[in-house]
Amino acid sequence: MRAVPRLLPIAAAVAALAVLTACSSESSGSDTAKSAASGGSWSFTDDLGKTVTLDQAPTRVAGINDQVVPLLHYGLEPVASWGYSSIKDDARFDDLNTSGITQIGTAYGEIDLEKLAAARPDVIVSEVYPTDAKGTIDKTQPDYGFKDLAQQKQVEAIAPVITVLLGGDGGDVVDSTTKLAEALGADSATVDKAKQRYDTAAAGLKKAVAAGPVTVTALYADSDGVSVAKAHEDPALDLLADLGVTFFEPKPKGYYWGNYSWENAGQIGGDLWLLQQAGYDTAQLKKQPTVADAPALTSGQVQPWVSAALDYVSQADYIEQLTGWITDAKPVTG
Repeated sequence: MRAVPRLLPIAAAVAALAVLTACSSESSGSDTAKSAASGGSWSFTDDLGKTVTLDQAPTRVAGINDQVVPLLHYGLEPVASWGYSSIKDDARFDDLNTSGITQIGTAYGEIDLEKLAAARPDVIVSEVYPTDAKGTIDKTQPDYGFKDLAQQKQVEAIAPVITVLLGGDGGDVVDSTTKLAEALGADSATVDKAKQRYDTAAAGLKKAVAAGPVTVTALYADSDGVSVAKAHEDPALDLLADLGVTFFEPKPKGYYWGNYSWENAGQIGGDLWLLQQAGYDTAQLKKQPTVADAPALTSGQVQPWVSAALDYVSQADYIEQLTGWITDAKPVTG
């Protein structure tokens, strides 16, 4: 489940540290980036149609953890990051060099604006989720990771914010993330190498799915019940579905999640369960009478549902793992 924002007072003195390094204006159209080869002006149009313009190409980038991971994978060196956990507790940063990153927040909505200003970012990368299957963006709410609109405006006073849309087709989101990294200076050879690895991993998954079709269920569980993700409303799962993975479709209505009370959790099917690590673990699921005899549980076919970042490297990593799990899994439900 998505994190619930946590309140944190913000020092009014931060505004004095803010330096407006660029101006941003509304524009329409797909992602675009322009920069003069001789060091001239630079502009980028994000997924919301907002164009950020700078006097020169940005070299210092800050962002939410979800977007900093792809930048690192593409060879960039962000200067600051925040998220709903610390970098050391976020497995997505394992094996990545984070020594040059100032951590400015470790819980949802908590951003140390003084540290952010001191990091002197040229641009800041955030993300936003749609509110429904149609892709509606609620403009009365801040981007994901900000406590409220007031906090986001304080961040925007430090540096322009570029927003990545985490909705719709998963391949489109990977494209957006990659185009942004390239606009920020990612080496094309590094990106090409990552794309080649992804393509190889994707081909392997398609082959595994064809050889041993199983139904996969992506879920989160806690004391309130079980929430099953609707694959085509999660970009990463949608990407896997496009590669041939069959997902269990929850019956309860609602965007993104099909929510089951523990009383009704026995209705959840699937041969292979991908379990979100933020909630109950497998041992806790087995203590729940309504799911204790679920075929996926009793057959030991439960694996972690990792919220992999939407870049070629992150997705290749998870696809390779999933390919192995699907290869080893057997159909256990009717």
